[in-house]
Amino acid sequence: MATAASASLLSTAARRVSRSASSIVTREVTGQHTLTIAGFAPSRKFKPDWSASSQAFDAAGHGWRITYQPNGKTWSEHVSLYLEPVNNGDGRRKVAPTDPVEFAFSLLDTAGNPVPQYTRSSQGVSYFNKESMCKGFQKFIHWTELEKSGCLKDDTFTVRCDITVIKNWTENGGAGAAARVRVPPSDLHEHLGKMLWNKQCADVALEVGGETFVAHECVLAVRSPVLAAELHAATKEKLPGVRRCMEIQDMEPKVFEAMLRFIYTDALPGKMGEEGEDAVAMARGLLAAAHRYKLDRLKLMCEKTLCERIDVDTVAGTLAAAEEHGCRALKEECVEFIARPGNLKAVMETEGYEKMKASCQSIVMELFMKELVAKMN
Repeated sequence: MATAASASLLSTAARRVSRSASSIVTREVTGQHTLTIAGFAPSRKFKPDWSASSQAFDAAGHGWRITYQPNGKTWSEHVSLYLEPVNNGDGRRKVAPTDPVEFAFSLLDTAGNPVPQYTRSSQGVSYFNKESMCKGFQKFIHWTELEKSGCLKDDTFTVRCDITVIKNWTENGGAGAAARVRVPPSDLHEHLGKMLWNKQCADVALEVGGETFVAHECVLAVRSPVLAAELHAATKEKLPGVRRCMEIQDMEPKVFEAMLRFIYTDALPGKMGEEGEDAVAMARGLLAAAHRYKLDRLKLMCEKTLCERIDVDTVAGTLAAAEEHGCRALKEECVEFIARPGNLKAVMETEGYEKMKASCQSIVMELFMKELVAKMN
């Protein structure tokens, strides 16, 4: 009986199904690198096949460099650009020969945006191996096209390389964890924003146009060197919880509030995304504030916003603001708009023309001369 029972148990155990699980996880890893090429005209005098390479950079988890040829491999009068994987010993690894790679080179306009007409993408995926270590475009752009594109300024142009490496993570282990673990985006800005609006541990009072804002001295000081210096010299107060009190002059309260929000959250106010005069006025006000307090990223964000909102009614005031605060790209965008046929006359009838004429006399004179020459021809 015991023997029969044991045999039955063994038979049941033998029939048990052994279960296991695994997964194949394929993921795209992306990165980009911007390369500025100065001295375009002199570089064209080199013989064919002359090239210059960028420093090694990291993108999509691997090391790369970009090679520039002003004459291609023959006297083709084309700029050539190539991408090459590198391993320079500082932690950057060459892309594996089995990893598919997609890449694209884009010519950037003066505002730093890719020009679709001058973007060249790899056709499908590419593989970098011993037989093909360098890939790219022998005829990226013709010399004449580059000169007419408006992207060549002071004999300098900029290109961006976007790289995507497709990885099979089962080869490197941890695929199951990678598939199951989801890391949420950073919410630090939300916590700092709540700290500002809830006035938690606020120790600075700021008077702006009759309104009072409270903030945190350490946050303001670390974000703006100008605010750090002004706070250091501000009046010490004996009010409970307040260490310093400072008056901000020549700024609207709504603009200061928007700047304060950016300091804590790195975000623009909602009105900046709207259309109309309010959005333009807020962008100009924040541009002036960013220039005043050396908030470089905010200044560029405002400059980009104003570039996207140039029209007959706004261009005069925006050009004056660009001239006052040293915004080269915005200034060039405004001048280009006014120089279009018929626009100068229309701009002269707007409210902002007098301010533009007062602050940009040389530019206005140059525009008048260009229009006069155009009429004579």
